[in-house]
Amino acid sequence: MKIKNKSFKDKSKKWLKRHVDDEFVQKSISDNYRSRAAYKLIEIIDKYKILDEAENVIDLGSAPGSWCQVLKNHGKSLNSIISVDILEMEEIKGVTFYRSDFLSPEFKNISKTIGEFDLVLSDISPNLSGNKVSDFLLSKDLVENALSYSLQNLNTNGHFVAKYFRTGDISDVLTICKRNFHKVTSFKPKSSRKNSSEIYLVCLRKK
Repeated sequence: MKIKNKSFKDKSKKWLKRHVDDEFVQKSISDNYRSRAAYKLIEIIDKYKILDEAENVIDLGSAPGSWCQVLKNHGKSLNSIISVDILEMEEIKGVTFYRSDFLSPEFKNISKTIGEFDLVLSDISPNLSGNKVSDFLLSKDLVENALSYSLQNLNTNGHFVAKYFRTGDISDVLTICKRNFHKVTSFKPKSSRKNSSEIYLVCLRKK
């Protein structure tokens, strides 16, 4: 006998309706962005001016590519946009994409040939399980790895932006950030869903 999971179906329908009705989903379609996440980066750029002097940028966990599209549209002085993800990403003209784990030895070797960046971005999210403690620890681990990468590959006065989840303590991460950047803050864009615990760590002007 086949048992139908009505609760799961109802949740799926609610999620689909919320997604379709979402202001930023509709806007991303009309603006030709690959996802609503584009507007989160646009808000960060507008508020913190992270592209004003940036020439070389890397987007960690770039798929499906909406942040790269924003960089193309807003980074008029950019010389290079590098993107990396373990998932495939459809080509964007002017963006160099590597299908790789940015922590892998292979990509570390590639990084050495690219040189340093003025901006490191990370919108990476773990595969969420629904367990807040587990999801937070996975998120924190990703932020720590992205921070480590930025400290090794950012130019002096370069910036670092990364997503994390506000469901646990990251004071130890903030301590490292404050030691290495002139300004450290957190920012939740208006385009981030209100019921989401995601927030962005913004570290400006590496020492």
